[in-house]
Amino acid sequence: MRFNTKFDRWQVVVVILSAVVSCTVVPAILIINFELHSYQSALAFFPLAIWLIILLSMLPQYYELGGNGLFIRQGWHRALLPYASLVELQTMSSLFSAAVFSADRILIVTDAGKRFLIAVAEQERFLAEVSKRCPQLNQNESGLGLPFAPSTIL
Repeated sequence: MRFNTKFDRWQVVVVILSAVVSCTVVPAILIINFELHSYQSALAFFPLAIWLIILLSMLPQYYELGGNGLFIRQGWHRALLPYASLVELQTMSSLFSAAVFSADRILIVTDAGKRFLIAVAEQERFLAEVSKRCPQLNQNESGLGLPFAPSTIL
């Protein structure tokens, strides 16, 4: 079962505006004010290469609940988490930057201590489906977790 990423419009707009400014305005100012030679003007477009690398590292994003476990895809980063290894799925809301484009996130913690931050478009349905596949987890006020275990804080 595949779940899409949640995108907050305002965060997407901020990223797009930042990319436009850093890839057009900044190079134009550098070229005009510093009268760069043709070989030097190529350096003014270095921000474009940086933005391409950033976007390729973050997109596409999706999450799949399959027979083997929870599969997370965020750009070129892929992870398959066996259901038995999941110890907590904590819902959170944070405006701090992350590789997701939403303030509504889920922190996933494994028994090995690894943490994954995801933003699922259908958060309640996602947690319900994970709960069906993970009998070791109980519903709590912040998502799913092991019984009597304290919640993990970022």
